[in-house]
Amino acid sequence: MTPQRRDRNLVRVRRITAVVSGAALAATGLFAGLAASATKHVAATPVTTTVRKTRTVTTPSTPTTTHATTTTTQTQTPTVVVTPTQQAPVASSGGS
Repeated sequence: MTPQRRDRNLVRVRRITAVVSGAALAATGLFAGLAASATKHVAATPVTTTVRKTRTVTTPSTPTTTHATTTTTQTQTPTVVVTPTQQAPVASSGGS
């Protein structure tokens, strides 16, 4: 093998190594970014409001007069926020 051919082969190996390491670095960055953004989700229960309307019609002894009463009741459910917590890693002795 001539020195020129050896140099060309080394350049080719360097290029292949650069492409493989660049792809691995990009994949690692993508995976780390997705893993970091996945832990920031916070589950929250939305506030729901229940409105109940009751209509009561009372009629006195004379049928020509009518009184209407409307009662509105609102119930508000409290918001529940769940925040995930990290746990300490479990140590292993390496054997069984």
